[in-house]
Amino acid sequence: MSDMAKKPGTGAIFLQQTMPFDELIEGSTSIFHRRHDVHDRMVYNVAAGQVVIRQGGKPECLFEIISGTLKLSQVTEDGRQIIVGFPSSGESVGLTGGKEYRYAAESLTRTWLRPVRWKAFHEHLLQSLPAREKLLGWFDAQEKMLLDHIAVLSLQSPMSKLAAFLLKQISQQTNGAGHDDVIIDLPMTQRDIATYLAIAPETCSRTMRKLREDEIIEAMGRSGEGKLLKILNWERVNEVANGPFL
Repeated sequence: MSDMAKKPGTGAIFLQQTMPFDELIEGSTSIFHRRHDVHDRMVYNVAAGQVVIRQGGKPECLFEIISGTLKLSQVTEDGRQIIVGFPSSGESVGLTGGKEYRYAAESLTRTWLRPVRWKAFHEHLLQSLPAREKLLGWFDAQEKMLLDHIAVLSLQSPMSKLAAFLLKQISQQTNGAGHDDVIIDLPMTQRDIATYLAIAPETCSRTMRKLREDEIIEAMGRSGEGKLLKILNWERVNEVANGPFL
């Protein structure tokens, strides 16, 4: 059987969860293109729009994000899709102590990933203090992502939710240095943003337009794989995100 499988009717390429990443060869038809990093460990180049992890799949690997952005989503028992986060460079996906992945992970941009087999990583943890410290760092980042999402969902108004989301993107892309005229790249769609914030897409569109009309943000056109947004008034974004904006 091929290492790759296509989900019927979609045309999108999906990874089989038992895929032997360490056996991929150069020139294969895989969505992964290998290279060696400076530590001589395998890193794979994934095109935008590819599913890296399937919800319910067997956890064979975890993935360290070297660069790029992923979308994590989950389908609930009643068929609703929720988006739980947009992890990017320096974070990881696939951390689980269960028998299956609890979410799906899809690349929003061209992404460099370092896959790590769970079995090999478990063995390494027993021998290496740096590996244990790295794992704790990954868990801390995953917990922060989920807590950030809970904090955003607890906000009452769509305006505050969207402003808090923009602050998160500013922090991720500028190493926490918020200021006026900073330009951020949003690789996710407006519908993705609306789903993440638990608001209607139409509400998200109106709210984004309101921020533009109030000269708080400015649309700057498209980047290679997303939309560029200039923050004209960072202080105002911060106020809206943290204040009782109704």
